[in-house]
Amino acid sequence: MTALAAALAWPSGSVASPGTSAVVQEILDGNELFIERRQAQLREKAVAPELVRTQNSRGQLGFASGAAGRLNRFTQLRLGSSCFLLSSGQILVSGPQNGCTRSSRLSTRGTNYLVTLLDGGEAELAVLEGAIELQPLADGRPLDAAPLLVAGGNRVRLSSQGALLWQRPLTAADYAAILQGPLFQGFSAPLPGMAALEAFVQRRYPGVLPAQPRPALSSDRLVETVNRYRREAGRPALQPLPAALAAQNATYLAPVLEGVLASSDCDHDRSLWEAFQNRMAATANLRPTSEVIACPMPAGAWNPEVIVSRWMGSPLHTQILINRPRARAIDCVRLERSGRAVAICTLWSPVAGASP
Repeated sequence: MTALAAALAWPSGSVASPGTSAVVQEILDGNELFIERRQAQLREKAVAPELVRTQNSRGQLGFASGAAGRLNRFTQLRLGSSCFLLSSGQILVSGPQNGCTRSSRLSTRGTNYLVTLLDGGEAELAVLEGAIELQPLADGRPLDAAPLLVAGGNRVRLSSQGALLWQRPLTAADYAAILQGPLFQGFSAPLPGMAALEAFVQRRYPGVLPAQPRPALSSDRLVETVNRYRREAGRPALQPLPAALAAQNATYLAPVLEGVLASSDCDHDRSLWEAFQNRMAATANLRPTSEVIACPMPAGAWNPEVIVSRWMGSPLHTQILINRPRARAIDCVRLERSGRAVAICTLWSPVAGASP
């Protein structure tokens, strides 16, 4: 048996047994996520022993075990029968999913951990919450040395041969850098262990997770104005979203609105939008089918009448807001920062086969 095959097939013992497949849940920064040689699509499944890799994109996988894995740019892993084998890059794992490198095996019953492969074959493991049992490997097989238990709030550096080089506590600055880094920012697909991670960090370093201002639901004047135009056109009023869907819509739109405010490009984030559409189609009776943007403007100049009037001056926006017969509901979310405001309204239609 080769070192690669041995590492992938090494039995998991008493720890949670990971699945042998993973579904693509989200792709960010373009579409450079691949399963073997083919460009991956949202909701596409990879099965062991397939290779999953990113180039200049990030992505999230949903493992059959119920865990999620977020891949940074230029990351490569191969699915196996008892763990995934990370061969380059960086992965964040949230939930009961075992991982392997060529020199170590990471076993968990469910936690949040970050693995980074460094130049020269060294690896760094940061256990953000929970605990990881770390077993050194040689030629893909476990060494006689007893496994090392790494508790949450610690990070270790391993040599290319699996030897422990050092172990240090994660500082508040470490957590801040990770939580504001590329494996947390911009994603809308949820992490199974996010609540546990937030509670752990809040207990240890209360200032690292400041309360973030949430986008404000603006379902009053914007929606009221859109519905007035619909009535004038002989169309039925759009209904408000159920509370649970409105909450998910606000969660999806929070990073999108932040991105629009931070850039000079008043446009959709297509990868986030498509991931959100597919996730809602799979879990709800209503699916978001269109969205329109009220581009950034001074908050003091916010005027729903002017905003909707501009939308109605566009044939595309008129088609979206007035002339799509399956549209049933609308939800508008506004974000205000540093004296500027932006909003996005999403229109929702029944999922095929669901009750209107």
